[in-house]
Amino acid sequence: MAAPRRARLADRWPTALAIVTVAFAIGLMVAVDDEAELFGPSVAVMAGIYMLAYVLGRPWTAWLAFPVMSTVMSVLQVLHRLDVTWADPFVGIVVVVVLLWLAAIARRRFTDVDTFSLQTAGMVVFAVITLVCAAVTPRLGVAVAGVGFLAHGLWDAYHFKVGKVVHRSWSEFCAVIDVPTGIALLVVALL
Repeated sequence: MAAPRRARLADRWPTALAIVTVAFAIGLMVAVDDEAELFGPSVAVMAGIYMLAYVLGRPWTAWLAFPVMSTVMSVLQVLHRLDVTWADPFVGIVVVVVLLWLAAIARRRFTDVDTFSLQTAGMVVFAVITLVCAAVTPRLGVAVAGVGFLAHGLWDAYHFKVGKVVHRSWSEFCAVIDVPTGIALLVVALL
């Protein structure tokens, strides 16, 4: 029987990349005073990344969905800052996630009822969290976003364990971002 392979630091590249991303996110919190506007829609973006990978049926595409969904959110935020009335980033990103869910139906991804039901529930929960962030005061919105990030960290851990929908490297990367970012948002909300 072969000896079990020892984990190497190189095997944890998603964690290393996530730590750099967390440092950027915390730096952003220090630099700006608009955390609810920046991080609230990100909760739905995270759901959208999973939904896009699910629609495509290829777990590795979560890595491609990340820049795609981030770009969509950034465009919505820029348009909103330019006072384009229909470009509310909170509502807009939720609409995009719902459109991805409809694409999952169109691609008949509902045949695996358990996975489809779980992805649908996740989409609803993270969309509601995003919309609540928009509906409450900015300070409370930051706290709600923090809870959303922590909840998504649990979502990532579950997907890492089962190895479905997204590649394990993605769920590892995302969880390592979500948990410290969620904690940082809660700290900011309390200050």
